[in-house]
Order: sequence, then C-alpha cells, then structure tokens
Amino acid sequence: MAEDSKPTVRRRVLGTNLRRLREERGLLLEHAAEHLSCNASKISRIESGRSPVRPLDLKALLDLYGVLDQGAREGWLSLAREGRRQRWWRALEDQLPRDFLDLIGLEEDTSYCRGFQPAIIDGLLQTERYAEAVIGGGSPGPLQPNQETMLKVRLERQKALTRTEHPIEVWMVMGEAALRQMCGGPEVMRAQLHHLLELANLGNVTLQVLPFSVGAYRGGPFPFKIYRFPMPSEMEVVLLESHMSHAYLENPRDIAFHSEIFDRLRATALGELDSRRMIEGIAREYARESRGDEGAGGDRLGEEQSQRAERGLRRGAS
Repeated sequence: MAEDSKPTVRRRVLGTNLRRLREERGLLLEHAAEHLSCNASKISRIESGRSPVRPLDLKALLDLYGVLDQGAREGWLSLAREGRRQRWWRALEDQLPRDFLDLIGLEEDTSYCRGFQPAIIDGLLQTERYAEAVIGGGSPGPLQPNQETMLKVRLERQKALTRTEHPIEVWMVMGEAALRQMCGGPEVMRAQLHHLLELANLGNVTLQVLPFSVGAYRGGPFPFKIYRFPMPSEMEVVLLESHMSHAYLENPRDIAFHSEIFDRLRATALGELDSRRMIEGIAREYARESRGDEGAGGDRLGEEQSQRAERGLRRGAS
C-alpha cells in the first residue's frame, strides 16, 4: 500500500497501540517483520500511521502479540477500516489545515468526547452568532472568506451531536470565565447560554461549570479533549488546541494523565443542576444588560428550561 506522509489520527492511534502491544511482548520490529515476511520499515510505517495496515496483516500481528479474544480482535479491525462513506468536508481539503481536517474526521468517527474549556464555549456547543464573533476575533466588518469557511465547518461539525445514528456523547466542563467572556455583545451571550440549556436537555450532552470560587485547580487553565472510538475498540486520543494548530496525543501515559485531570475537574465542578442554575443566572444578567423585551422574554425561556430540566433530573434520580 502507498505511504501517506500525513497519517490520519485514526491510523496514528492504531499504530501507537500496535507498537505498545509489540513492546509489551518484548519484540523488536524485526520480529514482527519476520512474522509478516516483510522488512522492518513496513512495520515502522504502520506503527507511525504513515501506512495503512491490511486486515490480513493486522490479524497476523494480533496473533503474534497474543490478542486472541474475538471481541478485542474485532475492535482492532474496526479501527483499521478506513471509512468508505463520502465525507462532506472533502471538498474543503484545499482550504483547511490537515490537522483541522483530522479533528473533523475524529468527531465523525468517535462515540464519546469529554473535555475542559476554561475560557470559551466549545465549538461543538456554539451558536452561529457566538461562533462568528469568536472566529472574527472582535474585528469590525464581515468575516473574511477563510473565516466564512471556518464558520461553515464549525456549524457542520455540530451535527455530530444530533446525527440519527450514534450521536457523539459529550461531557464538557466549562470554566465560569467561558460564560462571562463577552463575545458579540450581551444579546449574543444570552442566546448562547440559552442554547447551552437546550443542549443540556439532550440525553447525550452533560455540562458542568467550574466556578471562580473553587480557586486553583489541578491541570491549570489549559483546554483539552479526550475522544474515544466506539466499541469494541474504545481506544482514545487526546486533543490539545492552540491558535495555530491541533496536537494529538496517542501515548497511553498522556491519555491516563488527562483522564485523571478530567475526573478531578468534574468532581470539583458544580453538579449538573447547579451548573444549569448558574448558566441561567448569568443569562439573566445578559438579558438585563441588553435592556429589551427580547431579553425579558429570554429570562422566561431560561426559567422554563431550568424548571423542565430540574423535573427531568429529579425523575432520573428517583
């Protein structure tokens, strides 16, 4: 198979875990290569994600590494299958960075995402006007063509939350700063917070707020996400985002570290019900700041949503 100098996250996750299995068995690249009757460079390319692995070769490697359970083997094989369905974002490949295309594909392929956003609403949860303000960065005037593309893609990505088959499950801890950082004005913020309340009514979305009052916390104010591929694979990858790029961490130690950080954050953050109350309260502040009938109507909407949510949470706990 042809080598790909720009491996997908899916391939890198698979390759990293194959290398882990090989090293756990105390085997060298040459041992795996001999088992497949190939040269060691082929195994190296597979483990780095630069080359896809054929199902027949993968089965042979799993035999060598002692993975005999049929369910576990199917998980490995499912991760190795490159999806044949048409990707909506293929037409934008020449307009978007490769690491961002990886993120889009990751959200389509994975079943679960848990993460922390200390200072901004996560892209999967943004309204169009809030996203426009964030992407525009406060600059006056309409978005530039490349920014328009980013906005279009961001809104399309959000369909992963409501897709008919296996919508992605999201558990997001947000810093209070994310709710209070003004993006687009008070009316945009009010609508954004009401949108969060609506999303929290979905069965696959869990939102928590980390209030200012908790003080210092483990991990610091650095955003991250942990994506998990569906069963039976359930392999994971960490995403770190910056202004210029996305970094993906497949090493088990990195995943374990960020999983521990997330568990501490969710334990420290407000519970779901108290988080909803804080979101509603801040939304009321924005409504008062906007000084209009629409803001008052938004108050009533937020209160109704909160009351419905409280009844739902109580029923779920009973």
